[in-house]
Amino acid sequence: MTVLYEGDAGDPVVVVRSRLWQFNAIGLWSDDEALVIDPGIDPDEIALLRERVSLAGGARERRRITTVIVTHSHHDHIRGWQQFPGAEVILPRPAAEKDSRARARILAAKARIDERLGVSDPDFAYPKATRVFDQRLELTLGKLDIELHFLPGHSNCTSVVWIPSLSTLCSADYLVSPGLPYCRHEATLFEEALARLDQWREAWDIQRILPAHRELHVGREAVQRAIQRDRECMRLLRAEVRRALAEGATPDAAARSAARAAANWRGEDLGPRARQDLDNARRIVKEQEQRMGSASGPLDGGPSPARS
Repeated sequence: MTVLYEGDAGDPVVVVRSRLWQFNAIGLWSDDEALVIDPGIDPDEIALLRERVSLAGGARERRRITTVIVTHSHHDHIRGWQQFPGAEVILPRPAAEKDSRARARILAAKARIDERLGVSDPDFAYPKATRVFDQRLELTLGKLDIELHFLPGHSNCTSVVWIPSLSTLCSADYLVSPGLPYCRHEATLFEEALARLDQWREAWDIQRILPAHRELHVGREAVQRAIQRDRECMRLLRAEVRRALAEGATPDAAARSAARAAANWRGEDLGPRARQDLDNARRIVKEQEQRMGSASGPLDGGPSPARS
């Protein structure tokens, strides 16, 4: 683990990088208050984030960490919420209202990673939200105005966090590796989320994106490039799936052909991570099969426009 970024009073952001999956836990502060977003993987990292955001900017006394934001329900994002007693816990409604079977799967995945890391966490429980939101939630942290926006696509319960005065978007699992879209739900919904991010980029003048994994995207050009790379890859996958199916390929062969096309387009060997191309292509194939007889719709001409 390492402190990847620690700003100052003009940029009150802390990012702690995990030893696993290059996970970025994020903290914000203003005056004597602080909040955390998806606060880390293992206990040491969570403690480091708490320490640094509590004292960042040369604070003489520890700030109160008043809020924990959980962007979605994947197990690497829900960890740590119990380590901030007394803090408000905010989740998008679909994440807060996961049924018992979904919660059991998430907790089982967490337990497997705990074993891999040598972490003992027997008292961990699925997050208990003290506040939920549907499409949008505004809150204030000291002098910072913060907006939470529901943005399904990566999962069916993903949200992102916008800090207007910092021109910064915390994008959860969007744009974690531009050119290798990290979809875990439905391809069309994921493409709509990318289109929405592109709209926000222009309308809000986003100048920095802090994804939950891997490198930060700093500067207008870097932000635009990251979004465009993921959109281009999804368009390529979709076009290759349509072509292969039209030429009589089996669904599996069409997905594999699309994955190879994406790898060739990217021009670099990503090793095991390139499995995501095949996962994305299979999601597109499934949608294409479901709508093959339709003469119109998102699968025939690309994703539908993002809904406002």
